[in-house]
This record gives sequence, C-alpha cells and structure tokens, in this order.
Amino acid sequence: MIRSFLEGLVLGLPFVFAIGPALFAILQTSVNKGFYSGMQLAIGISISDILLMSLCYFGFAQNVQNDKFQIALGFMGTALLLIYGIYTFQKKKLKTDHKPTELKLKINWLGVFSEIGKGFVLNFLNPFVWVLWFTIISSRTAGEDKPKAILFMLGIAVMIFSTDLLKSFFANRITVFLSPKVLLIINKVAGIILMLCAVILFFRTCIAFDLFPFSTIR
Repeated sequence: MIRSFLEGLVLGLPFVFAIGPALFAILQTSVNKGFYSGMQLAIGISISDILLMSLCYFGFAQNVQNDKFQIALGFMGTALLLIYGIYTFQKKKLKTDHKPTELKLKINWLGVFSEIGKGFVLNFLNPFVWVLWFTIISSRTAGEDKPKAILFMLGIAVMIFSTDLLKSFFANRITVFLSPKVLLIINKVAGIILMLCAVILFFRTCIAFDLFPFSTIR
C-alpha cells in the first residue's frame, strides 16, 4: 500500500520541471497577489488533476475521449489563456506589499474561490492534460486493487501540489528584492508567455486533430 503511494510521489517528480500555462499562472499570481493567492491557484489545479485522474480510473473519461470534445476543450483553453494573458500584460499597477501577515482573520472568500476556480478551469480545459492522465492512469492502474490505485493517484497529487506550493512561495519571496518597475516588466513577460501558450495550444489542437485546410492537400 505504502509502496503505491511512494511510486505516485516518484512519478509526480517530473512535473516539478514541467513548463506550461499552470506554472506561469502560479508564478504570476504569486508575484502579483502573494503566496496565499498562489496557493489557492495551486489548490484549484490539484482539484482538477484529482478529478481527471478519478475520471480516468473509473472509466468515465473514455466517454469523452472523442475528437469533438477534445477540440472544444482545446479552443476553450486557448480563449481562456489568451484572455488571461492579455489581462496580465495590460496591468499597470501591482500590489507589492505582500507580507507573511497576509492571511487575515477576515478572509475574502470570493477572492479565494475565484483563484481556486481559475486554477481548476485553467488546468481542466487543457485537452493534453486529459490525454496525459488517461495514458498514465489507464496503463499504471490496470488490474490493480482499488486502495493501491487510489494511493498511487494520491501520491502524484501530493507531489504536484507540494512543488506548486514551493514555486509559489519562492516566487513571492523574490518580490521583496524587486522594484515596482521590475515587477511590472515581469508581469508583462508573464502575459506574453501566457499568450504564447494560448497560440501553442491552438496550433497543437489543430495539428493533433488535422484541422488545417491545407493539411488535406496532396
């Protein structure tokens, strides 16, 4: 049982170095809004990962592994990343006074659920995340006892969430040493990267599902 959990932790290690929309969103949010906002985004990403792994394990994902659904996910994810990137790029004022006392007795629950929801949707609408989990979970947990499979998936989720927290923490810590002007530049770079991720997702979706008109020309 413990071995399955440890195997999940090990399998989650490569995701520490994964570069994608989720990584830049966590870094940008942590720099702009502080560690707790970055943590909330990471929670949303982890919830979507757990949901997708569960759907794959219990066979529900097979019902939506069709081209139309995946294409719709790809285009919706593209639109979301593009909007998020433009919003990030055009921001002209940043809150830079993040302190360890950021967590107050009076919590803005609307903001909390907003960040969690943003992380969930950002990850959930990426069709290639669906393909990734479907491939890993279906191949690794086939024929395995349910408790072991659940511990394996839990190990992956714990590793990804823990490393996302570390990324958020260190991204927020460096803001102490950066001037407001540098932070604005970082924000614009993050916005450009998110928009590039949108373009890449769009072309990956079109190529994967053969949507370009010229691709049929012989």
